[in-house]
Amino acid sequence: MKKTLSKITCCLLLLLLFAACSGKNDNPNGGEEPDVPVIDRPGEKVNKPVQLWIDAHANFSRLSSKANITTYLKQMKETGFNEIYLDVKPGIGHALYDSDILPKLTNWGSETPPINRGWDYLGFFIEEAEKLDISVIASISALGYGVPTLQEGPIYKDNRWDGKTQMEMIGNNPNNIVDIRTQTSANTAMLNPCLAEVQTFVVSIVEEIVTKYPKLKGICLDYCRWFGAYYGFSDATMAAFEVYSGERVTNRNDIITATNGVGPLYTKWIEFRSMAITNLVTNIRSAVKAIHPSMEIHLWADGYWGSRYQLGQNWASKKYTPSGYAYTDTYSKTGLADQMDVFSLGAYREHVWKSETSEGTVEGYVTSYSQYTMGDCKVCGSIFSYLYGSNKTAISDAVYLCLKNTDGVMVFDLSHVLNYDQWGAIKEGVGRVIK
Repeated sequence: MKKTLSKITCCLLLLLLFAACSGKNDNPNGGEEPDVPVIDRPGEKVNKPVQLWIDAHANFSRLSSKANITTYLKQMKETGFNEIYLDVKPGIGHALYDSDILPKLTNWGSETPPINRGWDYLGFFIEEAEKLDISVIASISALGYGVPTLQEGPIYKDNRWDGKTQMEMIGNNPNNIVDIRTQTSANTAMLNPCLAEVQTFVVSIVEEIVTKYPKLKGICLDYCRWFGAYYGFSDATMAAFEVYSGERVTNRNDIITATNGVGPLYTKWIEFRSMAITNLVTNIRSAVKAIHPSMEIHLWADGYWGSRYQLGQNWASKKYTPSGYAYTDTYSKTGLADQMDVFSLGAYREHVWKSETSEGTVEGYVTSYSQYTMGDCKVCGSIFSYLYGSNKTAISDAVYLCLKNTDGVMVFDLSHVLNYDQWGAIKEGVGRVIK
């Protein structure tokens, strides 16, 4: 009888194993079935960051009262969020923390909060979040210090920044170099990262935050890049490029030609711009770790690595060697993955599953990043929840994919979650991975 039962048991186990293995290829979306949660091993507790980004401008009036902050933090906790990215120095360049360097953010153009904050916004967030066991990561627009449409921000008030902002070569014409401060199409006016004075200033902002708020889990760098592919053509940048490359720039069209082609100095130019950003991140990391060794450095960037060379954001490992017309043989030295503790991978795409389109998808980005970062830092997939509106299935799937395939998930942003009532869908997506 015992032998018979053993044979039956073995047969049943084999059938179950066969069914489990064959089921993985039944999903028309590719990969594993999206509505089947990840099963934890006995005794294992999955613990990953579930982050919500709180944008300063989009939530400016909404979070003007302490009561509202407390209410929304409780809602976040109930949904499953255990970390927040709190935007405390947005692109306008004013502070939502107790700063001795930057002016306080009291209005955004004509928008003035109904309640005048006579208290420390970041300090209160940290205090209330701690009660709920939610970690706070302070986010800053690293190089943004003004808003062109409003002509507001520190770089409009202080002439020390004249000649130190990013400038664009319009129409590939070396005689048409325009200051980003005058460009109303730009959402933020950015400083030039290749200049020593700029780097020192940005580091001082981070040092101030880290020193005054030791309970922060980390600092997140946003807009830590060049504004676009054609920015950086000021006289100051040309001089810095000549020093870096050892080349003489007699004509800016030797970088990008008049017909929008690749000039003889292009690849060295791309390396130079990437190195400027990597140097900035490295300097910030050194400053933060000197104050609080355990405090994390986070950076957000778009997940399409192939486009990052245009903005100087080589978020890959220094061990990754790219090929292509844009890269020098030494471009890999600009990799900054080893300078980050956490990379917030921007999977900001409308389509969730690879089966939906041949273009970029959330699934595609969160399953391919490791070939670039090569284990140098943790990676958390991030989604732009606005793209999914009230589509609860898409929201749940996107959250699930990030949590399943990366070290965590970040949802951007609180305003969209509220506008489309996405709380339930996010909670469901989290629950498919974290028990």
